[in-house]
Amino acid sequence: MSPGPFLFGAPLALLGLIALPVIWYILRATPPAPQEAALPSLRLLDDVEPEDETPARTPWWILLLRLLAAAAAILGLSNPVYAPGAQVGSEDAGPVLIVIDNGWTSTPRWGELQSAASSALDGASRDTAGHLLLTAPRTLNADPADRLTRTDLSARIGSLDPVSWGTDREDALERLEASGIQPARILWASDGLGSEDARAFADALGAIAPLSIYAAAPRGPFAITGLSSAADGAAVTVRRTDTSNSAQTYVSALTLDGAALATAEADFAAGEAEAIARFDVPAAALARVERFAITGVQGAGSVWLWDSADRSRRVGLVSGDSTAQPLLSDMHYVRQALEPFAHITDGSIEELIAADPDAIIMTDIGQLAPELEERMAEWVEGGGALIRFAGPRLAAQSDSLVPTPLRRSSRAIGGALTWEDPQSIGSYPETSPFAGLSSPADIKIRQQVLARPDPELASRTWARLQDGSPLVTGASRGQGTLVLFHVTAGPDWSDLPYSGTFVEMLRRAIAAGRGETMQDEEGTYTPEVTVNGYGRLVSPGPNASPIAAADLADAVPSESHPPGLYRGPGGTRAINTAAAGVPALVTNWPTSATLLGDAEAQTIRLGGLLLGLTGLLIAIDLLVALALAGRFPSLRRGAHAAVLIAGVATLAPLAQPPAHAQFEDISPNPYSYAISPGYRGTEIEQNGEIDKAMEALLEMRLAYIETGDSKVDAVTRAGLRGLSLILFRRTSVEPAEPHTVDPETDELDVYPMIVLALPDNAAPLSSRAVERLNAYLRNGGALFIDTRRGGNVASNNSFADLDRVLPGLDTPPLQPVSQDHVMTRSFYLIDGFAGRYQDRQLWIESSAGAADASARRGDGVSGLIIGDADYLAAWAIDESGRPLLSVDGGDREREMARRFGVNLMMYVLTGNYKEDQVHIPALLERLGEGEDGGEPAPTGIERQIPPRLPGSEDQEDMPDIREMLRRQQEGTPE
Repeated sequence: MSPGPFLFGAPLALLGLIALPVIWYILRATPPAPQEAALPSLRLLDDVEPEDETPARTPWWILLLRLLAAAAAILGLSNPVYAPGAQVGSEDAGPVLIVIDNGWTSTPRWGELQSAASSALDGASRDTAGHLLLTAPRTLNADPADRLTRTDLSARIGSLDPVSWGTDREDALERLEASGIQPARILWASDGLGSEDARAFADALGAIAPLSIYAAAPRGPFAITGLSSAADGAAVTVRRTDTSNSAQTYVSALTLDGAALATAEADFAAGEAEAIARFDVPAAALARVERFAITGVQGAGSVWLWDSADRSRRVGLVSGDSTAQPLLSDMHYVRQALEPFAHITDGSIEELIAADPDAIIMTDIGQLAPELEERMAEWVEGGGALIRFAGPRLAAQSDSLVPTPLRRSSRAIGGALTWEDPQSIGSYPETSPFAGLSSPADIKIRQQVLARPDPELASRTWARLQDGSPLVTGASRGQGTLVLFHVTAGPDWSDLPYSGTFVEMLRRAIAAGRGETMQDEEGTYTPEVTVNGYGRLVSPGPNASPIAAADLADAVPSESHPPGLYRGPGGTRAINTAAAGVPALVTNWPTSATLLGDAEAQTIRLGGLLLGLTGLLIAIDLLVALALAGRFPSLRRGAHAAVLIAGVATLAPLAQPPAHAQFEDISPNPYSYAISPGYRGTEIEQNGEIDKAMEALLEMRLAYIETGDSKVDAVTRAGLRGLSLILFRRTSVEPAEPHTVDPETDELDVYPMIVLALPDNAAPLSSRAVERLNAYLRNGGALFIDTRRGGNVASNNSFADLDRVLPGLDTPPLQPVSQDHVMTRSFYLIDGFAGRYQDRQLWIESSAGAADASARRGDGVSGLIIGDADYLAAWAIDESGRPLLSVDGGDREREMARRFGVNLMMYVLTGNYKEDQVHIPALLERLGEGEDGGEPAPTGIERQIPPRLPGSEDQEDMPDIREMLRRQQEGTPE
């Protein structure tokens, strides 16, 4: 039954509406009048007016309420459905065919496509059959001829997931024709893309039966179609279909396990379908990136896997040429050849080994010191590629880091081991990484370092001259590779540096050093990890099969070759879903087809809502009946007051803030202080608004991020005011009143440190806010996070929730701050990092295993500092300068917390200059042990020594401090 857009699954239940008049009559009827009996004594009550009277009839509004409850119950039991797009009538004479686009382009609106397909049988009779046709080809695709009941169809559609490859509508038509079904009508839940083949497909379906189309094209950016990399970063191309308005989206650079290393913004101008997201990140971080993903968008097309062929290589250069004119050095030609595809780092061998690049190139370095040679050998065996170029020094003497033994002299025209004419490049062995390269005849070799005859020389030769002598040799050493060009990197010995062959040789030599080869014509690549329809990395399915290297370039994602990373002789190669482009938006649907909008394609089941309304009306009727019957308790005014007072007394303790946020009123004590004049700073207005950036530029201020929790934000502001005042009174740092900042809009670089105190169940920051914090950290800023959870003494750290609160924050590996860290002596000499809670650990960026020093601040200061001791609470003061909150350990612990705050700011502002020992003599002199033994003159270092606390005996610790400083100066362990 279908009156208009409303459908009824149990229409016979509507017969109950006929009974509404009878229900109305029964409800309106009153009990019979009571029988009267004469009782003379009742005449005494004739003049008494009754306080409560029973109405002769039920009030009309109660009748209406009960009738509405009955009608809602009857309608709810009829299982009504609101389906504005349902088709009923003569079209119900046969089965219904539901066609669903389940390719990767349908993922962004997959739930809406499922809902539209599930509603296809709404409006049809109970015995109407459904048939399902999926347009993405699969080995186990359901046969369209399978007859499905309403329940089976809904369950089958709910179990479907989109695939990570595209649709093949021609194949779907062939399967439909082979099934032989003749549907009465067809509903196509389309992804709205594929202009030409979609129109042809719609025409073919319309020729079979009346066609309705629900097109759910992606609304926003949904696919990454390209990636270009350079030495200084990467650029990702993002695609969308709706170009009517300007828009922006974010792309994240992720490791293989999903950790976000960086985020970039892609801005779409109105009318533009593509935008570029540019990543400018350090080379060490870029080397860890395995994939890029559009933030907040599901789908295989929103992920781009970065294989080893496209990755920018990190190469370290060490030159043995000490010429002051770099354009005349051999390394100049190597640099020019590498710049298009590699990130280049210059430095000493020690520095480059520590940086662990993909390859280290040395030009004319003949012999290394024994210890350095051993370290280089360990680096190569660990997987490094050492590429060396010959020269006079290498010809005179060489070490063990060469692929083959060498003669002690070079071969040149006119020399002892001469040839009459310059030689050209001859051949490349089939097993060589250089196989397939051209051998230009105009490249002439005039001098070379010869290899000693050796049984393995032929297998180690990568390139030969025309006379058969080796030009390039290579050999494996552990997991790494040694490569030697038997000529110089400059034009002194050959014309090779002038040619494009030189560039390709270097590129392949670096790849081969990491166990890869750039020759893809032979071999097979096996799927290592694949991408499912939702854009998640999964293990390869049973139907994923290897692919020949020669077919990789033209590979189209399919069930047998799904998108993912494939490993083979050339390292890893990626098949990306949207690499072939994005189908065009369909704008020319057939006029004979009925297009369904979002509202028409959706159905709303009203049965539950109506039955819920019935229960609500019955509950209201019950409350009204009890009120009219006088069943609610009636309390006198005095009883009301007593209950109110008792309730307030009971709930008062519960209304107090938790233990970590209880404010206390502490009377003045030796640790209290008043607000210093000039501390407040000056306000600067521009266009009627406070210009915080200008204020922070003119007067140093600390800043904090508001969390939305008023109590936590109040404590944070009070804590920063207390820390600023401590700095103002005790040091030469004179900060003004702290600022609150919005990381999405405010200038962050003007603040030396930004504080974030996390409340319980903190809301996550937006992607833009996190990205601007990442930029702030990369530019040298410091972010101090106080999780305030130090009250949980069982935990070692309390920052496991940071990934949720700060999604995408470029968080480095963390390590606890050691007792000998520079932060323990940057101003005061302290042995811990006190806060409101005692014995809590402080965490900073880990310095161990850093691949690239540029990823850390230039002065070695950690940009991220995390603690959980509720430091802000220990620093917090009120307007009068009095402490606001209690501290474990009392006033002395509060003083140590203040000293830690001063040390923290000195660490952030001045860096790690206290790491050296040059200040120890001045400290000893300040302690009264100068050379003349007299009173030392005041120096700029005088504030390094903690002041004597009132009522304490801190000066008794001075001998211990002097002894510690002497041990540090003499290098004696404490």
